[in-house]
Amino acid sequence: MDAREYEQEKLIPFISIAFLEAAEQNLDCYTLIKDGRIITCIGCFELWEGVLDVWQIPSRYAHKYIKDYCKTVKGMLDNTAKKRGARRLQTISPADSLHDRWHKFLGFECEGTLKEYSRFKVDHRMWARRI
Repeated sequence: MDAREYEQEKLIPFISIAFLEAAEQNLDCYTLIKDGRIITCIGCFELWEGVLDVWQIPSRYAHKYIKDYCKTVKGMLDNTAKKRGARRLQTISPADSLHDRWHKFLGFECEGTLKEYSRFKVDHRMWARRI
C-alpha cells in the first residue's frame, strides 16, 4: 500500500503483532480500491460488547477519490455499527485541524486531548460517536 508519509513513518512500523493477532479474531475491515490502487483501509475492533475502536490508514491517493473515500468511510462506520449493535464508536487521532474537521464530518465528538500521547510525545485527541 502506498500509505501517506505520516502513516509510513509514525504508524505502520509500530503496529504490534499482538494487535494483529487479536484483530484477526475480532475485526471488521474494508479496503477501498479504485483504478487498481488502494485508497484506504479502515476497520473496527470490538473492545467489549457495544464499543468499537476505529482505525484507518488512508493512502496517498485518497484525495484523488475524495467522494468515494468519504462515502466508503461513512458507510463502513454506519454499517458496522448497525451489524455489531454498537452503542459507541471511538478513535484517537493527531490533534490537528485536518483530523478535527474529518472526525466532525464523520459525526464524532471530541472527548479530550491526550497530552504527549504517542511514542513521539505528540498530542492526540479522543473522539467518540454515540449511537
